[in-house]
Amino acid sequence: MTAYGPDPWVGLRPFGRDDAARFFGRYMEARAVAGLWQEHRVTLLVGDSGVGKTSLLHAGMTRHLDSNRARVVPVGDLSYRRTLPAPLIPARGRPLFALLSSWQPTADPARSVGLTISDFFRRHSATAPSGRPTLVAIDGAEDVFRRTAAPKSEKQEKQEKPEKQEYRRFREELEVALRAFPHVRLLLSIRPECVEEAHDFGRMLGEVPARYDLLPLDRASADEALTGPLLGNTQQFEPGMSARLVDALSITHGTPGVARVEPALLQVLCTELWAGVCSGGGTLSVLAEKALGDMDGLLAEFCTRTLFTLTSDHGLPTCEIGGWMRRTFTRAPDATSPHEARPALRSERPKEITDTVARAAEDRRLLKFSRLPDGEGFQLQHPRLASALQRLGEVPAARPKPTAGDLLREAEQAMSAGNLEIAEKYAQAVLKMKDSKDVEFHASAWCIRGDIAYARAEHAAALNAYESALTLEVGTDSKSSAVAYLWAAKARVYLLQGDTENALGDARSARVHRAGGTIALLESAQAQWCAKRHQAAVRDLNSVLEREPRHAEALRVRGEIYADWGERSQQAMADLDSVAVAAPPSARAAFILAASPEVPVSRREVEELREEGRNHGLVLLYLARSLQGQGDRDLAAEIAGEALRAGNPRLSQHHREQADRIARGQ
Repeated sequence: MTAYGPDPWVGLRPFGRDDAARFFGRYMEARAVAGLWQEHRVTLLVGDSGVGKTSLLHAGMTRHLDSNRARVVPVGDLSYRRTLPAPLIPARGRPLFALLSSWQPTADPARSVGLTISDFFRRHSATAPSGRPTLVAIDGAEDVFRRTAAPKSEKQEKQEKPEKQEYRRFREELEVALRAFPHVRLLLSIRPECVEEAHDFGRMLGEVPARYDLLPLDRASADEALTGPLLGNTQQFEPGMSARLVDALSITHGTPGVARVEPALLQVLCTELWAGVCSGGGTLSVLAEKALGDMDGLLAEFCTRTLFTLTSDHGLPTCEIGGWMRRTFTRAPDATSPHEARPALRSERPKEITDTVARAAEDRRLLKFSRLPDGEGFQLQHPRLASALQRLGEVPAARPKPTAGDLLREAEQAMSAGNLEIAEKYAQAVLKMKDSKDVEFHASAWCIRGDIAYARAEHAAALNAYESALTLEVGTDSKSSAVAYLWAAKARVYLLQGDTENALGDARSARVHRAGGTIALLESAQAQWCAKRHQAAVRDLNSVLEREPRHAEALRVRGEIYADWGERSQQAMADLDSVAVAAPPSARAAFILAASPEVPVSRREVEELREEGRNHGLVLLYLARSLQGQGDRDLAAEIAGEALRAGNPRLSQHHREQADRIARGQ
């Protein structure tokens, strides 16, 4: 809020559901997409970064979806969420938890821990009128379908593989759920480079997906998007001014003679204009006239500010990314002509410009995907950036310092992209803010740092960060669910270290907390199990299953306990079979153990699980015990030795004793 009222435009972020009243210019597109979504099993909404897919889904669709014809679930995505510490996210993977949480945004995140996609659809079907389809969407679905480049080294392969496995399990579970519930209509919002994979996924369901290509705005729509949010505002453009601004940003797109405007660049313009109004630079029309006189200068300031952020984030010299973009994506026909934009292959970059850096430039609206005759590449988000890149400043013009909320959003975005170093930088920046009113933000920053350390398997650092967050949360509201969840997260990390005693203590603290609920019972059960208190562990899990008989995580853990315990093998197999779709390595290895020796395990299956669980003590121990039961003592001893050396998780004391006996051939 300023002396001129709230910003009529949303700035550089996508429009959200609450921004529908100021979302203009996409009426026809929203109507067309809504129609396809309601009629087809799978619909692909395809468009470049910055073209407005997210905004269309969140702010533009509601008025076009007939509630009498379909039941609409909130738009889902796969973004990182700090609603639940990372150690508590179920073993089936972060993408699945993220999607289920986003589909039920007002629910306690603990509800998503034991949920499968099929169960989510089942619950919605139970309350929906017969014959009415359920509409679900996944925004940013390219993360699921993006092809990954072949790893260049064994180390790189090990770093990439867990995430690849999670997305493979995610696709498997999504496919099974869609087959079981044919009334569900899925919309995938996706970038062009991933269309082929998404198309293949849709065809597996027996139907060619519908496709809608979202293009930049035409002139009339761009004018509406520019002026519509100003309705009722004291600041207005003089007659004809908005059309001149639109013309300045228009480029020929596709059909000759058809000019369009990139929404991302229109947002840049709006952001700069409103910043000028708020700083006393003049009226909108005065500032617009200045912008028209030097549009390249305005865009150069945007590029300078964005590149300054990128180089700072990625630890590169200030000129590194800008220099690469000038050399690679612009050219001057001769010494007297202005620079023009040109596309380039992904391979046309120095080693310092990694895939991560290039994607960050795409996410920040500097680049977009381009399919070239010789392969995939990038091009500038807008041809006018070619001239703007020749005028980059050394440092951006001064702007208000980011708030703690701004920094946390940057950290979350970095976590979503898997950029742990950048996420840590922004979380640390929040912690450097000393204002006492930032306690809530500090607790969130410590939780993010805990999640970063957990992802790196730096367990001591994770414990320290979660303890710091817990101290702040207790001081703010000792009865909040955040307190119970942090106790539970610490218990899980202690288990990963093989420290059963401290795990039991923190699990007990979570359980006695009034808000601990299912999460606390799950962690208590696993701590009891590692303390060789199998019956107590099963009682805790039975308490969960009495409330939620289909709770996938409780069934998985109980199945593993029964398999490990050697009691009730049939119940172990029944529990594990009920969660077999997209099952994590530990559940699959435990099923093999429960079925052994009656059902022999193939060497191929052993080696696949051995690779997937190469640092998972329990996966390796289950395999070693199965092989020993089948008489393959040499391989059992070898894998048992690997289990003893595994660190994520480390084996508890009684599991180490089992592994040690097998390793010594006993």
